[in-house]
Amino acid sequence: MSAKKQKSVHEHTDYQSEIERLEFTKEYIKTVLEISKGNKEQFVENLKKAFADLDTSDSSASYGDLLTNAVFNELAESELQRLESVIGKPYFSRINFTTHGEEKEEILYIGKASLFDTVNQMPIIVDWRSPIANVYYDGRLGEVTYEAYGETQSGFLSLKRQYEIENGFLKEIRDIDLTTHDELLQKSLSGKADNRLTEIVATIQNEQNEVIRASLKHPIIVQGAAGSGKTTIALHRISYFLYSMGYRFPPSKLMILAPNRLFIDYISAVLPELGVNKINQTTFIDFMKSCLGKKIKLFSPNTKLITLIEGKEKSKTIKWVTNYKGSLEFRNLIASYLRDIELSLAPSEDFILEKSILLRGKKLKKLFLREYIYLPVYKRLDKIKNLLTSDLRLKKSMMLTKIDSIYDGALDKALFTTKVEEEKRKKKVVSLLEQKDQRKIKVLEEAKVAVKNYMKPFVKKDIFSLYKELMTSEELLQKYSTTLTDKECKTLSKYCQKIFDKKAFELEDLAPLFYMKAKLEGIEDEYKMKSIFIDEAQDYSYFQFAALKEGFETDLFTIVGDLAQGIHSYRGLNSWEPLLTEIFPNANYQALQKSYRTTVEIMHLANDILSIMGKDLPKVEPVIRHGEKPRFTKIDPSDLDKVREKMEQDIRLVKEEGLNSIAIIGRTEKECLNIHNMLKDSKLPIQLLEEKQDMKKGSVVILPSYLSKGLEFDAVLLVSLEESYSEEELDIKLLYVAMTRPMHKLYLYGSFPGEFLLSRADSVHFNQES
Repeated sequence: MSAKKQKSVHEHTDYQSEIERLEFTKEYIKTVLEISKGNKEQFVENLKKAFADLDTSDSSASYGDLLTNAVFNELAESELQRLESVIGKPYFSRINFTTHGEEKEEILYIGKASLFDTVNQMPIIVDWRSPIANVYYDGRLGEVTYEAYGETQSGFLSLKRQYEIENGFLKEIRDIDLTTHDELLQKSLSGKADNRLTEIVATIQNEQNEVIRASLKHPIIVQGAAGSGKTTIALHRISYFLYSMGYRFPPSKLMILAPNRLFIDYISAVLPELGVNKINQTTFIDFMKSCLGKKIKLFSPNTKLITLIEGKEKSKTIKWVTNYKGSLEFRNLIASYLRDIELSLAPSEDFILEKSILLRGKKLKKLFLREYIYLPVYKRLDKIKNLLTSDLRLKKSMMLTKIDSIYDGALDKALFTTKVEEEKRKKKVVSLLEQKDQRKIKVLEEAKVAVKNYMKPFVKKDIFSLYKELMTSEELLQKYSTTLTDKECKTLSKYCQKIFDKKAFELEDLAPLFYMKAKLEGIEDEYKMKSIFIDEAQDYSYFQFAALKEGFETDLFTIVGDLAQGIHSYRGLNSWEPLLTEIFPNANYQALQKSYRTTVEIMHLANDILSIMGKDLPKVEPVIRHGEKPRFTKIDPSDLDKVREKMEQDIRLVKEEGLNSIAIIGRTEKECLNIHNMLKDSKLPIQLLEEKQDMKKGSVVILPSYLSKGLEFDAVLLVSLEESYSEEELDIKLLYVAMTRPMHKLYLYGSFPGEFLLSRADSVHFNQES
């Protein structure tokens, strides 16, 4: 939306009343915080002092009355922390709204924390996540509707106002009209990038708001273009989830799966600002390692990626195996294998004690395969064992009592039969007593081991052994697969044997292992999440999603990604369709094609590069923000001193413009080492970034293209010293990822334009320098 041209903030007709409202709100928050710290006796005195210098207009007087008559309750620690964090900027917008059927117009101030007068429940600040705040994000001026607690509310929106407040001072007032350009958004986008993500509460756009507030009872899959804000949206959706569903799901049961530790550091500042604490933030690999409960050696996924980038001879086999391991066909193979294991563990023999059938095998099998099907297989065995134990305890006493009864009757008969000689009577009684004791001893002895002996054939093999057994056996693969040829089974088993011989696993082995653990052993409660947020989802496989859903026993997933940035698409995911049809059939789907990160000039070039692939991928629509054209500089890699001098000169010019977040991106880690060696004597602060490192503020970071995904910088320098980008799909995606990282400036350095595929781009927007 576009803002009317504003006069100076002091010239705004509502300037004085807005100043008074801001001062009132700040003092109210201060008072709440002071009272919460036990200074209640100073309450009235503090208020008198706080409002002594305010204008004595009616509005100031009414604010004073409101504060004086308010009764404050103790607030939760988290709420107090939020109020403390927003006191310098208590709200960012205001709406004037009249509900249909009501005469009085409500004036509502929207911020990151809610605050109400406890006497009359008058809202002082409305939380941005509340239903009525949706009017600010979605509603145009005039007649509007919004959903609240399952009902549609309607009314008239007469004013939408935005504020710039910094350190408690009102700097800008903007009244929004019906046109389509949003000045506050433009100002935000033209700002500087930092090493950490920033929240966008004040500038959430309509299509972003739809994702954030989409049904929390259904999964959602978001195809978000580079720079569309999908990561930030996912974080805001977590905040909205806790606001709306926090009474059902504590933060400890929510988890965000990030692509790497670097990314977690990058987002770390946002969640607390949004009032989200104690949520699980981890990577898929780290989570799996913890959950699987065994120290496992894992080959670095980047090693495989580099092998594919370099196009080595074995890359064709690696790509096929990886793709298969990530497929739903492989999931089906594992499921068939587990079904046989389940059947082999189903009890069928009668449970007998001293020739007496305590429980029929037919009943036990039915319990195992039908009644206990809600449990993992091994836990069903535990339940059968517990049933046998309790049944034995009960029936053992009954059997002993019955033996006593049988032999006591026989003894009575022997003792009181007159026709039997005394000597024979005595022998009979002794014999009966011995038989009685022997039978009771036998019952007691058998009872000690009856359950153990019955359960002995049912061996619980660990999932790692079972998995290795399957994956290294051509025969088993042939038996359980419905799609693999004999040759493919041989290739797969040989490939896996080589991996296992090194006492290691691959990333692609984690999903089937987790799936097997869920089916056989069950996932421990501490690892069983209720709602999962996955970023960079295009780097996952279909099996990973299916395994996570099975293990967590929920489909409350928020999945965001971009197929155009799918540099790991060899794992299998190249379309959202299978997720929507087979794994999350009741999911909502949303596409975000607007980019809020890069300038029009940079995005045009990135779109040109993406079009080389020839795939039906929609072009990204940049928000209208212009900047310099990307600039290609011809370099001579044999004269590294001159290359360094030119790059340092460009970096200094960028820094002089106040752009301090700068990245140098190489195609691979090897190329980054070349660049770092070239710049090692530079006086500029240079950091060669590794996956598990934090970015040092103020440093120029050097990182490979595949690690830059999800990050953003003020300026990016793409360098080709020894490695150039080919027209292979993977290379095109790597280049596209790298080109869409900068907000403001993009520089390219190479021997000739073709190293960055510029000669094939339909519209090359760059200035070439010799």
